[in-house]
Amino acid sequence: MVKRYGAGTMLAVVATVLIWSTTFAALVAALRHFSPQHLLFLRWTLTAVLFAGYAVFTRMRMPERADLPKIALAGLLGFAAYQMLLVNGQTGVSATMAGFLINISPVFTTVIAAAIGGEPARWNTWAGLGICTGGLMVMAQGKGGLGGLGPSAGLVVLAALSFALYTLVSKPLLSKYSPLEVTTYALVAGAVPFVVFAPGSLGALSTASTVDLGTLVFLALFPGGIAYVLWARALRGLNPGLASRFLYLIPVLGVPVAWVWVGEVPQMLTVAGGLVTLAGVALSSLRLAMPRAARQVIVIDPVPLSTEAA
Repeated sequence: MVKRYGAGTMLAVVATVLIWSTTFAALVAALRHFSPQHLLFLRWTLTAVLFAGYAVFTRMRMPERADLPKIALAGLLGFAAYQMLLVNGQTGVSATMAGFLINISPVFTTVIAAAIGGEPARWNTWAGLGICTGGLMVMAQGKGGLGGLGPSAGLVVLAALSFALYTLVSKPLLSKYSPLEVTTYALVAGAVPFVVFAPGSLGALSTASTVDLGTLVFLALFPGGIAYVLWARALRGLNPGLASRFLYLIPVLGVPVAWVWVGEVPQMLTVAGGLVTLAGVALSSLRLAMPRAARQVIVIDPVPLSTEAA
């Protein structure tokens, strides 16, 4: 049997990875001026207002009442908990190390999806995940190893688990709602808890430089808004486990971004680990262990993003 992944789906995956690879360097840059709490409130309030405004302008349909608990849970996991853990955790680790730690998420997603019977896990899936994790650990050694990591690293790992759960919770919603609708519902719900960080945020905003403001807007629009819509679009066409394995590419692409943006010069081990990680992504995404009669072949079907069926 041939499994077709449309060009729109693959384009969404690639764009998501490219945008999210800038997140960790951008957070390091933003946290030089804003506190974690003020950054959370300002960034996600801006994103939520933009998405809510678009929803009102286009008369986006309201979610069904029966789906509200799932939407609230998606907002809690993918925005409130994930972002709070990540931003506070990144105050104690580098952009490169944060990229390594957050990308334990595909392991969580694959293990949970396999455990609940959401998708089969083949030998090459686990082998590829192992290679990816090994490659990322080599990358970590290039930044001084894992031994010196403290509580901040633990927060980032918890953020990875939270995002994995968000991926699994939001997948069923995409059978009823569009990627933009799911993202808007979850984002607005997830941004509400950040209101508690409003005091003092305007003061921090008034003393921010033009560069700081530009970084804030960039985080709100691209990693915070557009990339989440693209991720939902990717999930509509791929199994959560398979989609999440492409996220291993984020720390690899994040290395040159961190070098240029915040001056984190990569070591040779970092580059070597990135190449190993790329090999692991390729292996884990193949269909090698299925019987010949049922083997699936990935084919890119050139269907436009706007017209491709789920």
